[in-house]
Amino acid sequence: MENFNLYTKLLKAPKDAPVFLTSSLEENFILKAYTFGLFPWTSNPVTWWCPDPRCILLPKDIHIQKNIKKFCKKYTIKLDFDFLNLIKLCKDTREQSWINDDFIYTYTNLFNLGYAHSLEIYKDDILVGGIYGLIIGKVFFGESMAGIEKNVSKIALIKLCELLRPYDFLIDCQIYNSHLKFMGAKNITREQFLKILSKKTQLNSGFKNFKELI
Repeated sequence: MENFNLYTKLLKAPKDAPVFLTSSLEENFILKAYTFGLFPWTSNPVTWWCPDPRCILLPKDIHIQKNIKKFCKKYTIKLDFDFLNLIKLCKDTREQSWINDDFIYTYTNLFNLGYAHSLEIYKDDILVGGIYGLIIGKVFFGESMAGIEKNVSKIALIKLCELLRPYDFLIDCQIYNSHLKFMGAKNITREQFLKILSKKTQLNSGFKNFKELI
């Protein structure tokens, strides 16, 4: 009954504004919130969002440019190798970023607990980009991605889709933009997203360790 009441409230929540506020980020609350379609966007206080529409990407729909393969050969892909430096890179490559010390501390803890994961891209052993997020069931909740060289963020998303496609994953992209649209993402209604989420977050991911997918 409690879950049903929260689901009903979320359907009536603001479409483009915070649903509610909390004073701090807490790992256990974050995990529960994600299963209900909520994610934190700012801190002090923490604003929790559940936008309508919601941007998602199905790995089978990823758009791969014809010339992207030649760029892929320049880089090395690693999984969960240096989560901390990737999240810092995602912060530093933005003029304004919600990723502050609180976010870095909390999501690094979630990484240590086995929920947060990173796909990192290296050139000559130097970190040049990647994507990080949470895995709950068969959903990858994308938090941020970065690339300090041409096409690196595209390669990160393509590689993530290639790895997750055999396991029938959904990638939550949160907010729609032109880059995500180009890569194959689409908007669905919040109601559709919450229904899909309620099923996929209850399933087993299909693999034992994200790090071993590559």
